[in-house]
Amino acid sequence: MHKLLLLLGLLRHGPMSGYDLHRIVRAHGELYTDLKKANVYYLLDRLAADGALSVQAEGGARGPRGERLVYALTAAGEARFDALLREVLCSYDLAHIGVDVAVMFLRYLPPGEALRLLEERRQVVADRRRQVAAEWVDAGNGNLLEQLARDHLLSLIDAELAWVERALHRLREQGWQGEPDTHSSQPLPSS
Repeated sequence: MHKLLLLLGLLRHGPMSGYDLHRIVRAHGELYTDLKKANVYYLLDRLAADGALSVQAEGGARGPRGERLVYALTAAGEARFDALLREVLCSYDLAHIGVDVAVMFLRYLPPGEALRLLEERRQVVADRRRQVAAEWVDAGNGNLLEQLARDHLLSLIDAELAWVERALHRLREQGWQGEPDTHSSQPLPSS
């Protein structure tokens, strides 16, 4: 949903090619990191098929087709942007990144290895935080709204770092080898 919002929002500034949109996304680094080039074109095609975008071919572009496709918002696209903006701002979706599932099965690793892997995770997250903070400085802090977006991203990273620290502390203090496997007697659901 946020990816559609991003593309529609960028197109509020005026018509652009898929290449231009991808270039803007890449220039914002970690802020838009989950929107890859293939996703940009897939979503543009989908938005065009849904009537949210008009598409015009312009000649003179480099490449095998010799033309580039330029996307512009339609009235339906503007309405979709407005609705998505309101929906995203007032809703909350948990972002499952897989670590919560992995933690449920820590007992299957030797304790030393499990702790080492969590320490490695802490380092990866800390490195990512430094990268995001450096991008913020390199971007010149941007306007207030971009600052708020980057602050939100840093807050999420900070929360992950705090959780890893708490998990490491609790595992070192309490251990987990004595934890009963409460799910072993329950059958897995069939697909």
